[in-house]
Amino acid sequence: MTGGALMGGPGPDVGCAEHTGETMFERLGRFVVGRAWWVIVGWVLAAVAIVLTTPSLSDITSADQESFLPRSHESVQATELGKKAFPQQATATAAIVVKRADGQSLTPADEARVGQVAQSLKARNISHTSGYLTGPQAVAPDKSVQVVNVGLDAAAPDDPALLDAVRDLRAAIGPELAGSGLSAGVAGDVASFVDNENTFNKAFAVVGIATIILIIGLILIIFRSPIAALLPVVVIGVVLTVTTGLVAAAGKAFDLNVSQDLQTVLLIVLFGIGTDYILFLLFRYRERLRAGDDKRTAMIVSVQRVGEVITSAAGAVIVAFLVLLLASLGFFGSLGPALAIAVGVMLVTSLTLIPAVVSLIGRYVFWPSKAWQRAPKATMSHRLGTAIGRRPALVAAASGALLVALAAGVLG
Repeated sequence: MTGGALMGGPGPDVGCAEHTGETMFERLGRFVVGRAWWVIVGWVLAAVAIVLTTPSLSDITSADQESFLPRSHESVQATELGKKAFPQQATATAAIVVKRADGQSLTPADEARVGQVAQSLKARNISHTSGYLTGPQAVAPDKSVQVVNVGLDAAAPDDPALLDAVRDLRAAIGPELAGSGLSAGVAGDVASFVDNENTFNKAFAVVGIATIILIIGLILIIFRSPIAALLPVVVIGVVLTVTTGLVAAAGKAFDLNVSQDLQTVLLIVLFGIGTDYILFLLFRYRERLRAGDDKRTAMIVSVQRVGEVITSAAGAVIVAFLVLLLASLGFFGSLGPALAIAVGVMLVTSLTLIPAVVSLIGRYVFWPSKAWQRAPKATMSHRLGTAIGRRPALVAAASGALLVALAAGVLG
């Protein structure tokens, strides 16, 4: 690349195939910037295809913690033996626990009403339910509660069909008990799985909202631009959708079960590393615009300069996550590949989609702020860097001693 182009002269011919001494990332930058619209359209088509053709993440999600244990464990072997010896007891059950809303003891009329409710619920023919057994023997000795035992027909207690059956059961109980002075709830393993799923969904929503607000606020402080602040949120949101589809497809292909909190972990990892990688590019892009490069040259140089940094950082994280394959607990064994896929997708996005979009937007990515035109003084960072440069051995020893002190607890 010529010095004139770097200093704001005529931009390079991004369609030219011959550039002496080009690095891999410079060639990538030229390709992405020279065909920005093709890159964006290709990403959109690929995202739509992945979303439409891959299974849902819930298809490989397991709420049964026992499914993550190694088959060599005694508890797992005992469960398998129990299912073989007593197959009639392997069917899941749900318990409808009924009590008076005022906290008083159940009356004979209340017990009779519970029996009627059990028959009414049975008549609804809720899918995958059967039995609805109750009676005097199902009333607590102190008359505080009465139980209706409901059979649930499926192979595993975390079967999605069973979860839907419990949801339907809970929805039907309210109308049946209306005006009776009674209240009820559904308990049991399957009901716990439903509640866990609801809890994880709420956690995903809360974490997602908090993460987005923090990222937008942080980037607004740094760049003072709504476009720069919203860019990571929009792009990483698309990447999250693509990643969940790819993880679900990999789970189906390799028979992996993942925990219910995987989606929340994916969100945190993608927004964390994705924002980092995008900031790497934007900082370098801003620097090159300030130096006088046109918007296309600035992005080519940015990809050239930070592409290796982003790739090496992502590679280290991918390898670290894949080490989880060595874990005996199935949750970690499936979490590693899922997170590695997420980081890989974010890496490709950072070196293709983000540069393509930003190269089209140009300096307007920092609009309406004019601060990008002025080089930051970075006085605190400068002083810190100078101090470390003068006494690197002392700083290394002091920081190392601090880390050892903080890690000393593991000795106990």
